[in-house]
Amino acid sequence: MFKPIAKTAGTTWDDIARRVYGTPERAGDIEKLNNNISTGEILVPQADDDAESGETGLRLEYGEKAYKNFSEYLLIDRLGAVKGAVLIFVVTDEKYPFKIKDPVKLYSEDGLFLKGRIANIYPRRNKNARWIQVEIKSDAGILLESELPYPLEFMNLSRKQILTNIAGYYGINIEFSDAPELDEIIATETGTSFTADINEKAFNFMFRLCQSAGLLLHDTGSGLFVGRLDSGTKEKINFIDGACVGISEIYSEFKTDGLARYYEVNSQYPATDSATVQIPFPYPITKRFNSNDFNAASLSAAASLIACKEIGEAFKVYITLNENKAVKSGDFAVVKNEDIFIEEESEFVIEQVIRKVDTTSLILTLPCAYTGEIPEQLPLC
Repeated sequence: MFKPIAKTAGTTWDDIARRVYGTPERAGDIEKLNNNISTGEILVPQADDDAESGETGLRLEYGEKAYKNFSEYLLIDRLGAVKGAVLIFVVTDEKYPFKIKDPVKLYSEDGLFLKGRIANIYPRRNKNARWIQVEIKSDAGILLESELPYPLEFMNLSRKQILTNIAGYYGINIEFSDAPELDEIIATETGTSFTADINEKAFNFMFRLCQSAGLLLHDTGSGLFVGRLDSGTKEKINFIDGACVGISEIYSEFKTDGLARYYEVNSQYPATDSATVQIPFPYPITKRFNSNDFNAASLSAAASLIACKEIGEAFKVYITLNENKAVKSGDFAVVKNEDIFIEEESEFVIEQVIRKVDTTSLILTLPCAYTGEIPEQLPLC
């Protein structure tokens, strides 16, 4: 949560950091978060109480009370996006003291789904009923709403340092895998710096920074995680026709408009250079890109990342389960179903999960979209 504090002209940012945290170390973060204003009311990140109530099942913990009486709900979990939820309460005699931006925790059957804040409230009434729609975003939602604080250029810093600095401005917990690219000093076509657009949202900038190294920025619900998907260490969900139950609808989309066979990436720094990669697409189309955000010293890797992201957009599988199932984005699955033209057991990754009261909707894509490894074969090619 954020604590409001009055800042006068005679109060320094060090003074405020000492008052709140007992040390001036976070003075710079507080200053950037509040857009360097000199006087007025400022907001300072405070640690939330992570104590769990001990109750089970889907519930919204708001203050000291847990709410379970949802008539409908959506739990939204997507790779590379901020987690969210939509909850609908039928109003009887119970009072709902909800206020905008109040801190909440939402638990599902398998534990904490997200820790965040109330984003929107829609009280409704018609001749038959009254209800309230409450929309929630995880704490990382502030990164999606706020434009990046100044300075917009990060020079001679590693990806981990940049991401840690930005998350620190907002008091967001961030964890990292051991991917070596996180410790690399940025070296793009513009030099050893990485710059945000003046109107770029903080989350979008962080996502772009991660994507430039083939890394995933993932909202865990209680913070952020940066790393890679690793299918080899995860049990795969079975969506093999005849060997699984609970699927009420399944369809696929194989759309290759805009897909190419050859992906060429060019750079002018530190020297004029070019690299081309090939994917198993049976049509001699070439697409060219500037290296832009990507490591100028590894153009082949950049070309592979761009190609794999486009493959992921071209091949999708959509599945609706006739139950509320505890599936997470990033889970791997094996799909085989002749009705949707997938005749061999094929590996997919779950890109998005939307859980409702009695259904779960999934969007799956080819793993290469997040691993950056070009597949040997594409569906129907």
